[in-house]
Amino acid sequence: MLRRVLNGWGALWLLVAGIVLLAAPMLTYPLGRDQGEFAIIGSGILQGAVPYVDLWNPKPPAIFYTYAAAIRALGHNVMALRALDLILFLPMAAALYGTGKRLASHAVGLWAVGLFGVFYFTETFWTLTQNDGIAAVPMALAVWSVFVLLDTPTSAHTWRRYALSGLCGALCALSLWFKYPYVFFILALVVGYLLARRAFLIGEVVAFCAGGLVVGLGGMAYLASIGAFEAWITSATVTAGYTAQGYDAATFRDDMLRYGGFRLQQWHVLWGLAGAKIVLFYTNFAPIPADSGNHTVTERSKWRIILLWLMGTAAAMLVQAKGYDYHWLPMLPPLALLGAGATDWMLRTVTHRVPNPRGSIPRFITIVIALVLATLLAARTWGTAISYLTGRTPQSDYYAGFVGGEFVADESFHVSQYLQQNTTPNDTLYIWGFRPEIYYMSDLRPASRFIFQFPLVASWYPPEWQQQNVDTLWASLPPYVVVVQGDFMPWVTGVDADSNTLLQSYTELNNWLIFNYERDTQIGNFLIWRRKP
Repeated sequence: MLRRVLNGWGALWLLVAGIVLLAAPMLTYPLGRDQGEFAIIGSGILQGAVPYVDLWNPKPPAIFYTYAAAIRALGHNVMALRALDLILFLPMAAALYGTGKRLASHAVGLWAVGLFGVFYFTETFWTLTQNDGIAAVPMALAVWSVFVLLDTPTSAHTWRRYALSGLCGALCALSLWFKYPYVFFILALVVGYLLARRAFLIGEVVAFCAGGLVVGLGGMAYLASIGAFEAWITSATVTAGYTAQGYDAATFRDDMLRYGGFRLQQWHVLWGLAGAKIVLFYTNFAPIPADSGNHTVTERSKWRIILLWLMGTAAAMLVQAKGYDYHWLPMLPPLALLGAGATDWMLRTVTHRVPNPRGSIPRFITIVIALVLATLLAARTWGTAISYLTGRTPQSDYYAGFVGGEFVADESFHVSQYLQQNTTPNDTLYIWGFRPEIYYMSDLRPASRFIFQFPLVASWYPPEWQQQNVDTLWASLPPYVVVVQGDFMPWVTGVDADSNTLLQSYTELNNWLIFNYERDTQIGNFLIWRRKP
């Protein structure tokens, strides 16, 4: 009975439970900038705010509604948002296992889940619960639906094939609602499927397009119904200048070297395993039969889909021209599958070539690898959080260990605490800088739809937004204003100056601040202004 459980889905859920247990301390991680912006917009949606109109953002809306769902289900707190990673790991694990099993074997599916879980949950607080990592879930489910479709004979189960094609199209469209460059993933998946099937099946193509249109046009219709459609279009178009900065050859090279080096260090073992599998792909398989009328799907053509998946997500990362560490996250599922294939090949090679009674040697190697991976995960998560979880370290000191550039999480904690102590529920707040996590942590509503400074200072945004922002603030004066210093971010502002310096050249806003507010206190890089009596 136990063997039957371990040879099926039971083994998957035991593995998932173990990974979730080892990864659980990431629930205590603080929010970074990006998580803060998603959180405050998600929270605003639950309070009736219209995205893009009441709370501006350049990203597609799927991430905001994902965060809103987490807040609605689990409460308005940081842990509810961090729980998204653990919750979404379940469908990701099911998709990777189902794909790996159809791709090669039960063992490959389990190794893929294990490798993904370890290398995802050893990410930093900055890259976890990010838009890109969450978007990888519908991508993985779309690939799984393609593999189920490939295993469904073309001569039977017509409606099942159409349903799977429609589901794949819907999931692909959903991935675009997280980020537009993921169109490269869709192109790669379509090409991989057509090459594997070696036929153009019009019914499946129509169903795929129909599924995509339902989600794509349905989302647009929803945005139009809430009055956000035009603002959404504007948010997507005005950020072209932001992306264009990265197309400078020298800038592109420097960014890729910096963030590529980080990814090489972070995914060290996985890159090696995936590279080994790619070598095996080109040396260990027989060529695909030339008979185009034969619709038999080969193992080689299935692995090629995984390679194309990796290439499509790599193209999406490159076209964004930044190379940010979280832009690489959609590459992790195909890398995990490739790494799983290499690991399984190594164990099978040992079994066939080394005398070992009852398979004891490969079993021993499997246990050793599993223990190493588990130790790697536990050291990053429990090792980071154990002193805080046991009460030896207060929360502010624990947050002080989470740093990204000038960003120090304990400063956000102290500022939020200070604001909560000196305001009342339903008060507003204005932050001049890119620190939207403070809105969420202090439970204060943004006084302007611009929850960060860069659309008000970068040259590629409409200049009239500056006056609109000031007019809004004059109409409703918040009790406090927070000005950030030390946040030099030329990649989003277009200027090598911090927010406090940029304020001096934003005359209307600076005059509004001086006329209505007085300096109250300073906490780290935060200058806190209080409204005059």
